[in-house]
Amino acid sequence: MVEEENEKDEFVYQILFLEDNPDDVELIEHELTDAGMKFMSRRIDKKNQFLNEVADFSPDIILADYSLSMFNGVQAFRMLKEKNMIVPFILVTGVLSEELALECLKEGIDDFILKSSFKRLPAAIISAIRKKEIEEQKNRFAEELKKSHEELRLLVNRHQISIEEERMNIARDLHDELGQVLTALKIDIAMLRKRLTAGKKVDEQMINDEFTSISKTVDRIASSAKQISAGLRPEALDDLGIFEAIHWQVHEFEKRNKITCQLHLPTEQPELTKELSIALFRIVQEGLTNVARHAFADQVQIYLDFRDNVLFLEILDNGKGIEEEKIRSSKSLGIIGLRERVQLLQGQFFIGKAKGGGTKVSIMIPTNNNQ
Repeated sequence: MVEEENEKDEFVYQILFLEDNPDDVELIEHELTDAGMKFMSRRIDKKNQFLNEVADFSPDIILADYSLSMFNGVQAFRMLKEKNMIVPFILVTGVLSEELALECLKEGIDDFILKSSFKRLPAAIISAIRKKEIEEQKNRFAEELKKSHEELRLLVNRHQISIEEERMNIARDLHDELGQVLTALKIDIAMLRKRLTAGKKVDEQMINDEFTSISKTVDRIASSAKQISAGLRPEALDDLGIFEAIHWQVHEFEKRNKITCQLHLPTEQPELTKELSIALFRIVQEGLTNVARHAFADQVQIYLDFRDNVLFLEILDNGKGIEEEKIRSSKSLGIIGLRERVQLLQGQFFIGKAKGGGTKVSIMIPTNNNQ
């Protein structure tokens, strides 16, 4: 009860009276004032004014007389439903028959009050408004859940596509890089074997030259395998740490995409857990991938800093800038993927247009939660 009284003191209700008797309105307003309710009110009694007044006044609740000269309260409620205008609605009537009560329930009217029982009206108003708020909250949750399911479905689909793309890239690299070199190695070995088994005297220098060629080919194979492996997981991440790995990543990004990239790292670099290091590497990787795919930029700046057990990361490009609808869209999988990675680390994620043009991605991740 104390909570309800505080709410009445703080909230000013907007009440629209659909009533042709000013005396009844005065009685109701007096009852509401005595109950401690603060309100603003308007009164109308014409059918052709009703919907316009609802749109203009935006009432928190409508108190409608059942019997008016031009139409009745139930008809007014139907007019609202036809226009999809959801407003708490209480019917006020002098006499309540069983037939009228059933009609009100069937239509979805929130409540009905007898003119002889105005004392029940303040509680009925608060109840009807809260009922609408709860209904709106349920609808909002349902819409968010629907959006989350759609995002999850798209992310799973994207994950499967990414796996297939990665397999194709590995297969292509194995064919182009290793396949050709292995074929050359096979030919060199076959030629050497043929010469050694031909029964003729073979010059020692020629054998040394052949083995030197084979050795160089093996070195090329090792180099190719290392390059392919680095594409999956750079050695620098394990051997030298996250910051060298990001350096390597930025260098590879510049080389592949012809986009100038400036990297700003803190002078003091704290120790990070293996899980956080991998996550940070993938976040930077995905952020740069989004720039390459969508930004149409020729410059990127990356700022990384640590303060008070919080990791700060900003990726700023000079491209065309991101549109608001793309930020909110469930089909913007690159953004969704970044947001999901950050949220898993209990961090905060922001993306929007930068002041000077382009797009800015800002990320904050608590490092003490990932120790």
